[in-house]
Amino acid sequence: MSSKENTTSTHSTTNGNDEDIESSFEPSFEQSILFDSKGYNAEAIRREFQAYQSVLPPPDKLLQEHHSVHRLRTTIEESGVDLPRFLRTKDESGSIVPHQALCCLLLDKEDQAKQQLVRMKRQKRRNPILYVWKKYIYPMLVRIVTFGCLHPQINNPACFIRDQFDRVRHAIPSHDVVDPHLLRSKIRSRGLPVPNYFLDPEDHKQFPPHIALLVILYDGERYPNSKSNQFFWSNSLYRFGFSVFAVVALLLRIVLEVIGAAGAIWGGAEVVTLRNTDNAELWRWISVSVGVVSWLRFLTLNLPQKEDEGDLIGPAGPWSLRLPGRLRAVCNHPFHYFVRALPPYSPTKKHE
Repeated sequence: MSSKENTTSTHSTTNGNDEDIESSFEPSFEQSILFDSKGYNAEAIRREFQAYQSVLPPPDKLLQEHHSVHRLRTTIEESGVDLPRFLRTKDESGSIVPHQALCCLLLDKEDQAKQQLVRMKRQKRRNPILYVWKKYIYPMLVRIVTFGCLHPQINNPACFIRDQFDRVRHAIPSHDVVDPHLLRSKIRSRGLPVPNYFLDPEDHKQFPPHIALLVILYDGERYPNSKSNQFFWSNSLYRFGFSVFAVVALLLRIVLEVIGAAGAIWGGAEVVTLRNTDNAELWRWISVSVGVVSWLRFLTLNLPQKEDEGDLIGPAGPWSLRLPGRLRAVCNHPFHYFVRALPPYSPTKKHE
């Protein structure tokens, strides 16, 4: 597969036809010229979505199984619905490369403002108490406890995708259509991290852009009976269960790596007869000292850093992983489930 391969995932099950379809998505000069003239904007993408949404797999399967372009094409074609333009090959009329459609959707500030308003109203209507907790109380608690060093984690995949995009928005051409390789170069030349869905498909961190696009479309869906209501991250009970699991995992790691280290010194000294009733106080202080050093080591290894974002708990947060992988990721990095080192994105921040 060429290094310029631009949109589809290597995570999904491949077959003989997948490579042919994926390679046909190479952007051409003609596509760059015709992109603006095709009338393909955020509203057009959402209108298309209404036509084929009912035949798509559930949102959680799209996220966790990373359905290939070929599989999605087959599903939609079998239903008799017209293919969306971002799933068409370059030989088919009106084709648009998935990453370009994603940029088109996310660069539309008017559409983003409209969708944000829809999400806020939906959250307030479903659970106003939870909305106040997430919007105001939890961020304030995190700021106080961490002395302003850490910030609330983004566990909603759609919000995670938007956050990554907003941080590189100023580096993305809003008029010219560029291939993924050039897009990555433009982002890296500004010293910015490349969003996971713009990475080379061979990169293990890559999140397929056509899946990222569908996640954004589902999240912005206005209709109450849509599959977007099936999202795990919209289920308060499910989120609460994982929060409890993350807290338990964090406490167990402290017991094993900090208290266990201090206890090992205390018990080990008695086993080899170094500790007795005469020097017990000395060994108590030695154990405490080892515990303090172990605590500093624990914080160094586990506290979030800016470089960790989008890497440790899933390419689009923990919900982008299957259940076993999600449990392992949260268990390995429980801090990252709750907090992150990157501050909230500010559109007023000046960029070089």
